[in-house]
Amino acid sequence: MKNLSLTLFISALLFSCATDSGNEKLADASEKAGKSAATAVKSLKKGIEKVSQIKIDLNSDLVSKGLEVGKVKLDSKGGRHNVLNVYLVFNKNINKSLLMKIKTADGVELGRTKVAVKGTAGDAQYLDFIFDKRTNIDRDNIITLE
Repeated sequence: MKNLSLTLFISALLFSCATDSGNEKLADASEKAGKSAATAVKSLKKGIEKVSQIKIDLNSDLVSKGLEVGKVKLDSKGGRHNVLNVYLVFNKNINKSLLMKIKTADGVELGRTKVAVKGTAGDAQYLDFIFDKRTNIDRDNIITLE
């Protein structure tokens, strides 16, 4: 009896989809489900990207000197996340050594490194800030550029 009921249900479902009206309803429902799934995936991706972004705080002196931070990528050298690849935009000429510091969320320093930077107003470039191989940078660390 249970198998007969299931067979009748499946037959009714297939029969309703066999008509033009049934096919349109099924296609409409499938399209709506696909759009909803795509929206959910895009929202999830944006949320993950926002949470995983690395923020670098520039001190006011560098901001006044026309320095701006673009994209930041966490990289590895020696098996740990100890490299920050930073896209710097120069709104003014600059020729200076920059000091980058990494601290835990509690303010405990993990590492620091200096990089000589020379840029012309209107230019931009990627620079690698390479820390000691024992430094492991996490996305929730406090990162400052002085």
